This record gives sequence, C-alpha cells and structure tokens, in this order.
Amino acid sequence: MAAFGLFLLLSAAAVASGQLQQVMQESLDLRPPPNIKEVLQQEEDLEVPPDILVGGAIAPPRSPPVWGSSLEGFPPAWPMDDAVTRHCRDPPTLPPPLLLPQTAFGHLRRQAAALAALRPRMNDCCRHHKPLPCARRAWTDVLDGFCTDEFGVKTRQFHCCFLHGAARRRCFSKGAPAPTWAPSAAWDLVTEPPFPPGEPTAANLGNICGLRMLRPGPPGPGGRSGPRVRLRVRLEREFGRCCRNESLSCAHSAWMKGLNRFCQEESSIKTGQHRCCQRGGPRLRARCFAAAAPHPEYDRELHNVSLARPGSALLRSLCGPTRLFTQRRPVPELLGAMTAACCPLPAPERGACAREQLSQGIATLCATPQDAWRDPQGCCSLEEPERRRCFDSTYLSQVTLGAAVAPPPPGHEE
Repeated sequence: MAAFGLFLLLSAAAVASGQLQQVMQESLDLRPPPNIKEVLQQEEDLEVPPDILVGGAIAPPRSPPVWGSSLEGFPPAWPMDDAVTRHCRDPPTLPPPLLLPQTAFGHLRRQAAALAALRPRMNDCCRHHKPLPCARRAWTDVLDGFCTDEFGVKTRQFHCCFLHGAARRRCFSKGAPAPTWAPSAAWDLVTEPPFPPGEPTAANLGNICGLRMLRPGPPGPGGRSGPRVRLRVRLEREFGRCCRNESLSCAHSAWMKGLNRFCQEESSIKTGQHRCCQRGGPRLRARCFAAAAPHPEYDRELHNVSLARPGSALLRSLCGPTRLFTQRRPVPELLGAMTAACCPLPAPERGACAREQLSQGIATLCATPQDAWRDPQGCCSLEEPERRRCFDSTYLSQVTLGAAVAPPPPGHEE
C-alpha cells in the first residue's frame, strides 16, 4: 500500500509540472514573431521628437563645461585702425548670454561685465571724427575699471592688474586671444637695485608701499643670485604683506630679520663679508646698514619730469611701469592719451606721436565747456603760440610720477 501511494503522489506532481510549464509558455509567449525584419524596420523608422533628445532621459548625459581662469575673448584685443574701421562698418552681433554657475566663478563674471561694458563704448566711438583714439581710451578705461573691481574682492586678482599705466596695457594686449599688434619690450632694468635697503620709518613707509610695484621683481632664469638678491626678494615679499595694513612695525621687523639672515648667509661664503655684518650685535649692524643705504627714503623710482617736449627717451620711461602722483587736471588726461596712442608704436616714432597727441589734447580741452574744466591758469584764453607756452610752463612742468625706468635728466629730453 505504501508503494502504491508513493506512485500516485509522483504521478500527480508530474501532471502539475506539465500544466505549469504550459501556463508559463502561454503567458510569456516566448515564440519569435512571424516577421522579425518588419518589426526591426519599424523601430528604425521611428521618429523621436527633438525635445526628447535635448532634455529627456534618452539623450546621453553631457559633461558639465570646464571653466578656466579666463573667458573666451578676454582680455579684448588692443584696438588697431583696421579693426576699429571694420567694427564701425560692420558691427558684430551680440553674443548669447553667458550661462555661468549660480555660485562661485566671480572672476569670470567680472570679465564678462568688462566685455559687456566695452561694446557700447566701442559703438559710441564710431560716431567720433577719429574713432581710434576714442576706442583706445575706452579699452583702457574698461580694463582699469575691471582691475578696480578685481581688487575689491579677496580672491586672487588678474595678473595684469598688478601693473600700472602702459605696462598694464601691454600685459592685457599680450594676453588677448587674437592680439592685433606685437608688443615689444618697452623697459628693462640694467642697473642693480640699491644695496643695502634703507631702514623703514614713518617717513618712508609711503614710498615703500606706494612704489613697491615699480621696483625690480625676482630675477628670471639665468639672472643674478646670491645673498643680496635673496635678501631683496624676501624683503619685497614681506613688504607686500606689511603694506596691506601699512604696518610700520611689520616692515621694520622684516627688515631686521632680513639683514640678520643676510649676514648669516654671508658668513658661509669664503669671500669677504659686508662690513656691517662684522659689527657686534643686531642693533649695531642695523645702524650700520641704515647709514650705508644709498636711497634711505626708497625714492629711487620717484621723479619730477616735464611733459612739455616729450622725446623718445622720456617715452621709454613713460611706456614702462609708472604711477602718476600729480593728479591736477589736465595732466592725467593728457598723459593717458599720449601713452595710450604712442606706446604701442616703435620707439623712434613715439616722440612725434606724443607731441601730436599733446597738441590735439590741448585743443580738445580748450574747446570743452568751462564747467567741464575751469582752466585756472587761463591758458585757453590765449592765442597760439602763447597758449602752448602757458600749458608747458603751468600744467605740464613739474609732474611727479614713479617710474621703473628713470627718465632723462632735465634738459636732456632730446
């Protein structure tokens, strides 16, 4: 009986298994379709709406854009005559709005704002009788404003903004994606920086900080080396930190530490030490170095020049890194127009260009309404050549500026 019951149980299981297999095959319908080629052709002819490919899940994921340190088209190229003529004849279409991330990338937003500010200025210049000088002034003003915005934030500033005057313009033009002129080296330093450096005091701290960017930087590859060079590089770096708060105690401490380290390095060299390093203690050494400094006021880069008869030697200085301290009008306007138009030219052509720019600038000033510039010396009321002599003697003489390259001595302007 047990064997017969086991047989019935197995038979029932086999029947149930066969029925389950039939049900699964019928419900899934695993058999191939009668005409597979027709089905594949229907899939190939399927039209997908374009918005699905743009924003739907079918489109492959796109990698996010990679933002660098500069936008495409920044900095803008230095305006040249043919480029300005082409711009005025056929103004370019406005580019599409820039889609930057909502957070960070402030440096790119400032670059985009500068490019946007330059376009209407360039369009306005096309209505001038001479668009090129106007375009160059607009280019300079916009980039100077960009640098002002750069120094208004705590992040790292665009490298050209650390320069001034023609050196800043040359730096921006070199970095333009499609420069329209090939800048040449306008300045070089052929003299050694003065040694030893003067002792920081309340009287010279203004020059230490105000003229720091005009003093030589670190030597390039193959340049001079040694304890003196290393002292200068370290000291200028520390001065930069101290000048953020105009801290005299910081600058004096850096000077003392720098001289002590200099003497330590000097002691490891077999050649003779500097005589001040042989003094008994830090204070005696400091007094010796302070007395031996050839420029204790840090004023080697400070000059009084006359802009009345600019020649190529003066332009060589003005086209290098400069900082103008005489802010009485019309000196900044005349000097800015002169350097903007003439510094890109070859050196032999700069003098004639500068004299022409001065004449044009004076005529423009005297044609402006009195509420724009009051002419306190009354030069514009005179006729030529007395008008020009009045400008030369009252406005253009005794202009104080800082310059990395020394101007020619008075009476040697060519």
